[in-house]
Amino acid sequence: MAEEDNITISISGTKFEISKDTWSCIESNLQEKHGTKETSQLYKVTKSGDLFFERHPNCFPVVLGYFQNRGLHMPSSLCPSEFNDEMEFWGITPDKMENCCYSRYVGFFDDQNVLKILDNDQTARKNERKEIEERTRGTGWKAVEAKVWSVLEEPSSNIGAKIYFYVSAAFVIVSISALVSGTHKTFKRSLNLEEWQEFFGDEFDTYKAYFDGSDLSNTTMPPLPKTATHLDFLVYIEYITVTFFTIEIVMRMVFCPFKKKFFISFLNLVDIFALLVMYSKYVVNAINPKDKYQASVFDIVHCLQIVRVFRLFRLVKNYIGFRVLLYSVKASAIEVMLMSMFLVVAMLMFGAFAFFSGDTVFESIPDAFWWAIVTMTTVGYGDVYPTIGLSKLVGAVCAVTGVCLLAVIIPIFVNNFLLFYAYSKVWGSSINENENEKKKSTSSVSPIQVKEKSSSSLPSKSKNTDENI
Repeated sequence: MAEEDNITISISGTKFEISKDTWSCIESNLQEKHGTKETSQLYKVTKSGDLFFERHPNCFPVVLGYFQNRGLHMPSSLCPSEFNDEMEFWGITPDKMENCCYSRYVGFFDDQNVLKILDNDQTARKNERKEIEERTRGTGWKAVEAKVWSVLEEPSSNIGAKIYFYVSAAFVIVSISALVSGTHKTFKRSLNLEEWQEFFGDEFDTYKAYFDGSDLSNTTMPPLPKTATHLDFLVYIEYITVTFFTIEIVMRMVFCPFKKKFFISFLNLVDIFALLVMYSKYVVNAINPKDKYQASVFDIVHCLQIVRVFRLFRLVKNYIGFRVLLYSVKASAIEVMLMSMFLVVAMLMFGAFAFFSGDTVFESIPDAFWWAIVTMTTVGYGDVYPTIGLSKLVGAVCAVTGVCLLAVIIPIFVNNFLLFYAYSKVWGSSINENENEKKKSTSSVSPIQVKEKSSSSLPSKSKNTDENI
């Protein structure tokens, strides 16, 4: 090809010599994207006649390959986001990309959409902290509200907040320990006389002989029911912890600067629910004291006290690992629900197949459901198992299907967790950003900061040129 038939294009100093036909294709694409009038403003003509574009030089060979009918491939050395910006400038849509690179391109932006959960949450947290800090500098009720809320919610804000954090953690641990210990026989004792009177009520005279030292050898009195009560110190611990948690939740309600958000917070709702369970227990025991010493229908409500264990989440909610785990569950919720639906469908199918296989071990389809779910989750209790050839075949297929389903479900959650954990390194240190900012404000400026300031003071055009080169 003759030299006059070629055009030299300079991409941030890197020169490319192309034919006029190729340039015509590029130019028409730019005109379609940016308009005919604006296309001439996208580049400059140098003294030597070169067309100078201030764009990324490593991306242009890809653009050139596309217009030369060699396909569109994304360089592995480029960030997909930067590559997307370049393709948008040159008027190339992502659907023109070859399949070998398109999956990586789409996967990157799918991850970015998932990571928006972190960005939105972190932005909201920063805005709340800034608003609380501004209120603390003011006067009046809002300032008092912000200062108390900082102590209740931000352990790193001041010494008082740290002390409160450790005290609250101690009360949570003691409360849960008392709840668990109260179910063991070591921490139970027999009822004393007053408690027996409270237990029997009007029927106490019938059993009075057991307590007044009378001879019971010739009596036909009904035997004493087997019952016990908690040791006294566990009861006192329960009263103290419930009082502390009540005062705490009231203070949170009063001093929370964001009242609407307070009543939709999961941890706050758990605290309120746990306290309602405890107070309902006291009300029922006051109405019917006998329920304190024996099993009753109210025990179903009483067992809900275990939700107090969720208070442990309040202690670790500011730690990176817990937040990453929480976001992973949230991001994977739809996929896990979909895979769980497949698991339920498989349970229905294999449960029915096992029942109709003729194996007498499976007395009903619901019984077979239990066997199917235990088999698919690879637990295998062994309480129910197939005994004939056909049901064993069903069991084998059921086990293999369960392994395959788990192999699909688990990586979804694991991949999201690893993605969030890697990304959390960017913003994880901002948990203690208040303290870091104070330290920076009192420390001298480092050479790195000077370099950042000097570079940020440059005109945007010059800065972009340097980065591209």
